[in-house]
Amino acid sequence: MTADAFDSIAALRVPLTAQHRAWESLIRERADGWPAMLPGVTWPYAPVPPPAHITVVLGNRGAEDAFTHDAVTIGFDLSALQRAYGDAAGPENRDRLDRFFRHEAVHLMQKGWWGRQPYATDTPLRAALADMWSEGLGNRESLSGRWTPNNGTPSAATARALEVLGPRLVARLGALACLAPGSAADALLQDLSSGPFTEKWGALPVALWLADDARADSTIVPRFVAEGPEGVWSLARRHLPPPLAAALSEVERAAARCARAR
Repeated sequence: MTADAFDSIAALRVPLTAQHRAWESLIRERADGWPAMLPGVTWPYAPVPPPAHITVVLGNRGAEDAFTHDAVTIGFDLSALQRAYGDAAGPENRDRLDRFFRHEAVHLMQKGWWGRQPYATDTPLRAALADMWSEGLGNRESLSGRWTPNNGTPSAATARALEVLGPRLVARLGALACLAPGSAADALLQDLSSGPFTEKWGALPVALWLADDARADSTIVPRFVAEGPEGVWSLARRHLPPPLAAALSEVERAAARCARAR
């Protein structure tokens, strides 16, 4: 926020409700197990060191349900959690908080990674690739059991999401390939990594593809991390149906031609 925007709301107070306090209690309970989860989240980013400590801040002002602020701080918004997921006692919310913590811990590691491997997001396409890389890795940690394969066959949720989002991903990247910076990109970037989970046309396919690859080869995730945002191209080509993979290859070639012409 700008200083003026912050000053306009700084004096407001939003009392904690009983529902908010229930979420607070559940977060404090789950947090006891979070340090043990960190090695499984941080190792793909080596040699970037994990944070020496992580501060978890709770609020209730209506922000995102979970987010990072800096390289050591994760925020949870109790009112957003209540609004999106109902009462804290809901049967899925214990595991959901653990997944959210792992997701946000990924973003803490990425802040350190970006410092060592800068990536210019100076065009809408490069901004999209960076967001797909970042949020795809984060959303892999957010996947619940509904996305797990059944006897080697993609779950119904996975098959449905990729059938819808695969063509959308190729079309959006195609439209962004040669687009100059400006407001025209806003509509194309919409829902890439925000909004309903099943509509995240950039982040969810990357998360599902990485999860699929990692079941067969544990080195896939660190290799994708090392490739950076440009690794999205090869990941997508491996998993898209052949006609869409061919179309994506043409998008990549067009983007390269436009980059050389700038």
